[in-house]
Order: sequence, then C-alpha cells, then structure tokens
Amino acid sequence: MDPKAIQIAGKTYRPTEHLGEVLEKLLALPDIRISFFSGGETTRNEALLKAFKLPSGRSAFDISYKVLSKHDLTVVSEDQSLGFADRYKKNLEGILPGATMERTILIDDQIKFAVAPWKAVDSLGHLEFQSKFDPEKVGQFEHPATVEQWQTEKDKALMWLALIEEALNTSRKLHTPFSTAVTEIWAQKSHRPLCKNVFNVN
Repeated sequence: MDPKAIQIAGKTYRPTEHLGEVLEKLLALPDIRISFFSGGETTRNEALLKAFKLPSGRSAFDISYKVLSKHDLTVVSEDQSLGFADRYKKNLEGILPGATMERTILIDDQIKFAVAPWKAVDSLGHLEFQSKFDPEKVGQFEHPATVEQWQTEKDKALMWLALIEEALNTSRKLHTPFSTAVTEIWAQKSHRPLCKNVFNVN
C-alpha cells in the first residue's frame, strides 16, 4: 500500500501528486469555486472526498462547492454496447447553482462527457500511477513509455493550477470569457512535454 492511498469499499484510490496543495492555492484565488463531478455513486464519491485531506487538515469534501455523482448525469443513450461516456453526459445546466458557460470549465479525463456549449479540457490522467518511472513496464497497457510521460502524469495537478491561473489573468486582461481562455491556452500548450515546465510552475 502506498502511504497516500485511500481505500473505499474494497477499492484503492491514490490521489495524484500535489493535489492538496493545488486545491488550496486555487481556493485562495478570487472568484474560484471547486466542485467534483464523478460518474460514481454518491456514497463512494463523498467518502473518497472526505478521506482526502488537504495540508490545512480540511478534506476535499469540506472545500467542495458541490459534489455531483451518477444521478446527476444526463442519459443520452440506453445502448449498452456504447462506452459510459457515450451513454452519459455531464451537463452542468441547472445542477451547478450560479455556474455560467463563460465562467466554468470541466477538467476531465474524458472531455466527451461535456455538453456543448459548456467547455472542457483534458485532465491528462490516462496512465497507471507509478511512484517512480519503471522501465520494465514500458509497453504495458496504460503505463508511461518515457520519463517525460511519467513526469507529466505525476505533476498533472500543477498543470491544472497553472492553466487556471493563466486563464484567469488572460480573461481579466483581455476581457474574454474564462472558459474560452482556458481552452485556447490548453490548445496552445498541452502538447508540450513536462507539464511542470509548460507554464513555468515552480
């Protein structure tokens, strides 16, 4: 067991590196609210968020504006041959009080969960967690093939923070919608390796 791992209902979850610090830095920014939206059941989602502690001692559940779960998903197809993200969507219309399409971004490992015109960017998060790069696992399914891929996976929360901070600054400076700034910056920079250096995060 990794010391940072969390066990809920017989399943093990490992929060990504820097997550607690990133959440607290985001909360310190003006006009920021953080909600969590997962297709899991409410009991699982809430238990997991309550178990994850930030450096301040608060839980991720404590700092949540809203926790949205499977019953908040919009069903768009009953075809069981389709993938989960093709049958369900995360439509934020009417379920996230105060949210607007201009001021809200969904960060998700499957951006096709988003319903236009609500915007989303990829969270990365497509690889198995490794506490250190293991060259013996190169070529295995969902394992990083290079040190750069491993570093990007490890530090992805730093990219979320830098992306949001830059988008907020751009939005204020150019008077453009925050969600538009996020997606434009992501399109320009997300392909670059080593996310920690992409946005000059210390």
